[in-house]
Amino acid sequence: MALSHSLIQFMLSLRRQQFIGAGPAVRLLEFGEQNWFYDVRPEELPVLIGQFQDIPEERRAALLAEMNALLQTRPATEPFDLSKVFYKLVFNYSDYTAIDLHGSESALKLDLNEPLGLPEHAWDVVTNIGTTEHVFNQYQAFKSLHQLVKPGGLILHSLPNQGCFDHGFFNYHPTFFYDLAVANGYEILALIYVDCSQIPHQMRQLASQADYVRLAVGKQLSSYSGLICLYRTPGTPRAFQAPRQGYYDNRLPPELQKAWNELAR
Repeated sequence: MALSHSLIQFMLSLRRQQFIGAGPAVRLLEFGEQNWFYDVRPEELPVLIGQFQDIPEERRAALLAEMNALLQTRPATEPFDLSKVFYKLVFNYSDYTAIDLHGSESALKLDLNEPLGLPEHAWDVVTNIGTTEHVFNQYQAFKSLHQLVKPGGLILHSLPNQGCFDHGFFNYHPTFFYDLAVANGYEILALIYVDCSQIPHQMRQLASQADYVRLAVGKQLSSYSGLICLYRTPGTPRAFQAPRQGYYDNRLPPELQKAWNELAR
């Protein structure tokens, strides 16, 4: 689980659009403690910090000091520490918590297959970056995500779509994210298809589920790809609901119904 070029660029885009990081400090929870993938050089981080003119000077100086200290000392925890500095830039977090059986010493060693026993609706942002595909109990993992984020908060997923052979238990398709949103009242702020077969990864915004289906019909899907999804949760608490797939729930428009019957399965 690591922050790679495509995800870093996506988060920077969100920060520039002020979806994240521009307001008051937030509480951030990660399902899977992220380290740094190094396809973006750590030496580029001070330049990124300098690009955001809305950061108060005192906070900018603190970020630069922390970054420069890391670059000089290169501690054993550097991959995790680099990600946290980047998160301070893009999320402006006041409090950081990670759940990871194989993370740093500060990560909570909790099993995502089970209820977590953490305070509900306590975090402004919850991330799931390359984590739940390794969890067998999908229902409990996504229920926990739902329960832990605040009403009106953000959930960020970055998960495998195709390829990643034998990487985890599951790959995910757009129908998963669309149907999960319908079941739980999530607003989809962004859904990105990432072609990981190219360097740098190529990202394509999916404005609708039909966009992905058109790629499939046109045989333009990569054999190695991922999906990035950003949700905003409803403004009032709702009990988690397991989704029903749109096809079986008779919610697909004619174009997608036709593709369902024609595409190989």
